[in-house]
Amino acid sequence: MKPVFIVLISFFSATILVLAFILLLVFKPIKRSTKLKARQYSLYRDYTEKGGIVFLGDSLTEFFRIEEFFHAHNPYNRGIAADTSADVLERLQTNVIDLKPRKVFLQIGTNDLNSIKKNRKETTVANIKTILTKLRENLPEAEIFCISLYPVNRKAKFFSPFFVGKRKNEDIVVINSEIKSFCKQNSFLYIDVYSHLLDEKGNLDANYTFEGLHLNFEGYRKIAEILKPHL
Repeated sequence: MKPVFIVLISFFSATILVLAFILLLVFKPIKRSTKLKARQYSLYRDYTEKGGIVFLGDSLTEFFRIEEFFHAHNPYNRGIAADTSADVLERLQTNVIDLKPRKVFLQIGTNDLNSIKKNRKETTVANIKTILTKLRENLPEAEIFCISLYPVNRKAKFFSPFFVGKRKNEDIVVINSEIKSFCKQNSFLYIDVYSHLLDEKGNLDANYTFEGLHLNFEGYRKIAEILKPHL
């Protein structure tokens, strides 16, 4: 192989590594600034009509193109990337309760598991229970649905560990199980999507994800099929 080709290969390899690092910095879930989140909270509060259908959560909800999948129902997307269950609790009144929706679909928790805090599972479960309880207390006429946490896949792509972070399917299974029991005991409808997204090894199917955490179009289409009967 000629030296010029070796130089070119080395250059392109280095470029790919640099680009991968930049993408990691840009797209790795991080906390949004307080100012930016406050602005999004405000927008979510102002541009709505009461009596609709609300999808509530983090980036997994924000990136879900519900307006296309469920256009006939005119749903409202109230997902905010990087949100934890505590963040959802903080904005629950203005972003959901004040809208007086007839249906609420909650999906939250994955960012809690990427936290450095101790007792992540316990805190996540407690917050989700509180969210559901507050929704029931303030929206007694609304149908409230709790969607399971999605699985992850650290091996979907070579860079997947950076995006998946501290999240583990073992922890997600525990949380889903506890939330499912709570929903059954308190007459909330629990919707299992976790088991429908798994591959034969028990991880998020690589065909449904970009990087082991967020879903691609096929992943969301699968979820839409599961949710559609409830709309």
